[in-house]
Amino acid sequence: MERIRPENTVKDIVEKFPVTRRIFETYGIMCGGNILPDKPLSFFAKMHNISPAKLIDDLQKLIDGQVDSASDVAITRPQTEHVYELFVKTAIIIVLSTGCLYGASLLAFMAFKNSLTSVSWILTETHGDTQVYGWVGLFIMGISYFALPKFWNALLYSTPLAYKSFFLMVAGIFLSFVFKTTSYYSGLFFLKIPALIGCALQAASIAVFIYVICRTYFSSEKQKFEIYEGFLLSSYLWFIIQAIAFVALYFHFNVVGNTDIPDVFKNPIRHIQIVGFACMVIIGIFTKTLPIFLGIQEPNQKISGYVLYILNISIALRTISEFYKEYTSNLHGFFAAVFCIAGVLETFGVFLFIYNLNLFNRRKTVKNPVNLPTGFRKYIRAALVWLFVSEGALLTFTVYETLSGERVSHALFGAYRHAIFVGFISMMILGCASKMIPLSKGVKLCSPKLLNATFVFINIGCVFRVAAQPIATHLYPQLYPVMGMSGFLEYAAMFFFGINAWKTMQLDTEEEPSEQIKIATANTNVYQLIKQYPQTLEILVGFGFKQLKNPILRNTLARTISLGQAVQINPVNLEDLLKELNAAIKVCVGVKVA
Repeated sequence: MERIRPENTVKDIVEKFPVTRRIFETYGIMCGGNILPDKPLSFFAKMHNISPAKLIDDLQKLIDGQVDSASDVAITRPQTEHVYELFVKTAIIIVLSTGCLYGASLLAFMAFKNSLTSVSWILTETHGDTQVYGWVGLFIMGISYFALPKFWNALLYSTPLAYKSFFLMVAGIFLSFVFKTTSYYSGLFFLKIPALIGCALQAASIAVFIYVICRTYFSSEKQKFEIYEGFLLSSYLWFIIQAIAFVALYFHFNVVGNTDIPDVFKNPIRHIQIVGFACMVIIGIFTKTLPIFLGIQEPNQKISGYVLYILNISIALRTISEFYKEYTSNLHGFFAAVFCIAGVLETFGVFLFIYNLNLFNRRKTVKNPVNLPTGFRKYIRAALVWLFVSEGALLTFTVYETLSGERVSHALFGAYRHAIFVGFISMMILGCASKMIPLSKGVKLCSPKLLNATFVFINIGCVFRVAAQPIATHLYPQLYPVMGMSGFLEYAAMFFFGINAWKTMQLDTEEEPSEQIKIATANTNVYQLIKQYPQTLEILVGFGFKQLKNPILRNTLARTISLGQAVQINPVNLEDLLKELNAAIKVCVGVKVA
């Protein structure tokens, strides 16, 4: 029996062995109707992320009579696409329980007592940990598992390892949250051991996550390192550094020394979590996706590189200086100056990043013949305003502490942290999720009204908290009830978001009826074009849209964009693209008619 070779074309194989058509159709390697691709088998296998050897083996078994029909061939594909949903759903559960609801209850109690110190520090610390690891950490890990393979045109390296990172993180969050609190109030030493194990499990989860992401990257066909990847890599490294540092500190102070970790260590670690991890990863995603989604000019890559170096240097300097200027009296003035320089550098880097986005400059908006989706633009703008406000406050506090030698009050610094964590980080998570989750399913967001309600409640709540906390503490205690109310307003926002995101993830991709495409225009949907004229896929890939080689991406992202929007992803001449596409459509239509 004749053997199938990688250089054989699909057309030759189907003409000689018509029974193989069903296998090609199952894999999506067909033009439709009587059109047969006249390209080597190896070319189409790579284009569709299929192992050439596996495809040839399937075809050969059918031709040799080893299976009765194409339906008996075990056609398998890696099922890695929706692993992120477990992370996102769990993050929502945590933020609606031990995260936002727990924090709102603590805040309400403080307001009732008219004192920020009326709640034990261990309660606020465990609340902060669940927010960092459970809400932000799990969400970013899940979105990274989904989005980064798409950016790199690769399959996720290992779904089992991705799930392991999830279970390690959830177990770590649970042990840390429960036993840190119980060991503190009970005073029982043996309860500190499960808390230490919880911290270690969180570090292990992050290590597994980074390993999977790195292996996914190296398995891709990327030739050039992009600047957004530098932000992502930096954020992941800061994430694992702080986790390992906290394990060591908890072991040294709480277990060996039977004392509490000093604030001189806690403050730098929290800063790494907020700025080094959360802010850096968001900046990286911004740099990659905002030009696509908002129709703005791509940020200047050279300036983005400066931002990357400035922020990493500032975080390192702040961490080192904040430790030494409090922990030792040697060279106190030197480290105080380094601390100030770190604050100035961080603020400058953030402001430079905002400027480089071109988001507030209408003259730099890309002119396009189609309307780009801008439904979540208000989230982006609001998040950047909160980032600007919080970094301005940090600069002010840094200069004040350097000149006066005194620490800023907990009320003021806590307001800064809330502004950056909720106003910027959480706002960006909500905004990006409203885009990423529907995109992953190939559907529309379940409820735009809930999205708008989420936006209103989270901004009002954040304003109330950031403004009322320092004013109530230092000037007008009558504003404590406003501060107490803010937590429940933010909880309402998270509740609306949770319902909206959860329902959207439950939706099934639906085939929308579409008219026959007779001519490709800027408004032509990419998915419908490829579905009706599969030979156009080769043209799109030839113009640089290599992401479309991934069948999963074709079934999700391609559903949500038009050709005019696609040229935002990969800037090419739209007229040249349409010319070639229409020529291919004309040929295919002519063959079908004949």
